Amino acid sequence: AVAVLFKEEAEDLRLLMIKRGENPRDPWSGQMAFPGGHADAQDQALLDTVAREAFEEVGINIHDQEFLGCLHNIEPRNAPMLVTPFVFLISKEVRPTTSREAKEILWVPMSFLLNSKNVSSITVPIGHREISMGCYVYLDHTIWGMSFRIIREILSKTTGG
Repeated sequence: AVAVLFKEEAEDLRLLMIKRGENPRDPWSGQMAFPGGHADAQDQALLDTVAREAFEEVGINIHDQEFLGCLHNIEPRNAPMLVTPFVFLISKEVRPTTSREAKEILWVPMSFLLNSKNVSSITVPIGHREISMGCYVYLDHTIWGMSFRIIREILSKTTGG
């Protein structure tokens, strides 16, 4: 489960993204992502998972925020799992903090994501092939893969297509 967190700022919505910490056992090490992770035994539901992970990774208590709903489950291309994106509007002041898992925090403006001129492509190795995928490059950070696909679903819902 991942937390897709929006806040209003300067007449724009901004989307919280993290740069994942470097970890040789993590297939998404160092990539731009949303806070989130795997369910633990103590999690009774995926909402518990996303709440725990958001607090551990960026110090945000999502129970204090406005829950907007879930997006479609999404399957990463490099792991057999389903990921559920939970969408929240930050309605109370927060000060996200970095952690071992979230080395950097970025607030990406929706106006940047909505501008089709900002959609680019990246070639990545998948298995024994090179595949071209859509991406954004924001402040020298490449947002691609599952994060890009989640953002594209959000945009399709907000723009009607």
